[in-house]
Amino acid sequence: MPGLRDRTSSRVLALAERVSPAVYAASAVVVVVGAVAGFGGLDTVAEPPVARAATGQALSGKQLDVTVEDAWLADGFDPYLEPKPGHRFVVVRALVTNVSNTPVSTVKDNVLVTGLSGAEGEPQADQVIRLGESSTDPVLQPGVEQSVLLLWEVWESTFAAGDPITVRILDKTLREGFLFDDSWDYPKVTAEVPLVIDDRGFDYVTREPAATDDTTAGAPGPPPPR
Repeated sequence: MPGLRDRTSSRVLALAERVSPAVYAASAVVVVVGAVAGFGGLDTVAEPPVARAATGQALSGKQLDVTVEDAWLADGFDPYLEPKPGHRFVVVRALVTNVSNTPVSTVKDNVLVTGLSGAEGEPQADQVIRLGESSTDPVLQPGVEQSVLLLWEVWESTFAAGDPITVRILDKTLREGFLFDDSWDYPKVTAEVPLVIDDRGFDYVTREPAATDDTTAGAPGPPPPR
């Protein structure tokens, strides 16, 4: 039926003429992108290597300034933080300063150890304690500098004195809230600190003093030898 074919062809041509130039441009872009991707032109650009820092070196961030001081193995902390049987604590001591204008309720996302997970399988430390106090997960007020200990509970065979570890320092970005309060998020590694782990056993454990026997308190000792 030549008449039907002619009418169909005319409709197709009319539709093609009404297509906007933008559609042709988009199609061309898809073809070019596909060709570039086929040759690997859209591979993700490699990020620059993370900076290496030394112990005692202050590392500035948008939320916290962090100075990693040392790391060691411990068997407990005053007076109730003791690992489960067969476990020990990996301890990283860091000097942190809250340089933001909001309190920081945790530093677990700012100091990590490469390849190390806590008791719950998370990379964050199991506990953060303020040095010289028994409080855990201390809140750091703006402008306050504080020495903290980050504790990971691991099997006692995981590390030994003299083993190398790498502490990773992360910084966060302030996410301004629209419906909720502002929050610090998007942690990103800004530096790595290599160091050698020590073993201090019970050096940092405070025990209750031994009870004294009142019946012997103040009693004279044995006579001196003649």
